[in-house]
Amino acid sequence: MKISDLYGPVELPDDAIVGECCVLGFPKEARLRQAQTSQGAVEAGAPVVVGARCLLCSHVTVYEGARIGDDCLLEDRVRIGYDSRIGSRSRIIYGAYVCDRVEIDADARVAGFVCDASWIGERATVMGQLVHEYTSPHRDWWAPDEPSPVVEHDSVVGYGARVIGGVRIGPRSYVAAGATVTCDVPSRHVVTGVNVQTPAASWPGRRLRELLAHWRGESSPGQ
Repeated sequence: MKISDLYGPVELPDDAIVGECCVLGFPKEARLRQAQTSQGAVEAGAPVVVGARCLLCSHVTVYEGARIGDDCLLEDRVRIGYDSRIGSRSRIIYGAYVCDRVEIDADARVAGFVCDASWIGERATVMGQLVHEYTSPHRDWWAPDEPSPVVEHDSVVGYGARVIGGVRIGPRSYVAAGATVTCDVPSRHVVTGVNVQTPAASWPGRRLRELLAHWRGESSPGQ
């Protein structure tokens, strides 16, 4: 069986632009393995759905079952795993590697590594890595179902930062470049080093002053 026979269907509007060497509807591993061992028909792959006015640049790979909202940008070498969801107007950039079953809400900016089943909220930015703890390497690859990171709306994970395990980055928090996070971060905190958390209202630095003032100006109950 040719691998092209296993590709999932693609729903692509006329106003979307797809660059050179893109792959849409690539089959997930389970169906590839099924094709290797099955003597009969292989189940059909879930469709890829691309929204209106999307721009997919060169060498983009989108696996089966992924859904991409309207007005999204996927830059060169981006990978979107199977059954992932990308909200409208999001930008997936700098060759981001988005694993499987990831949820990214509208107006997000993602440029790093995002592990399976992570969730990224509206207007959030992830320039670093969202990874599992990987505490059971002795077990079968598919056996552990480890909790995944959550980055809530308007938060930032800076370049080279790592969020490890099933931790939650609260709304309007800022994980500085190179920081490491292994525990929950409350709303409106700045994280530096290894789990060093400072309330945004007490942050002494000048570089985030404009952003923190912007957050204060948009404050509302529950945020």
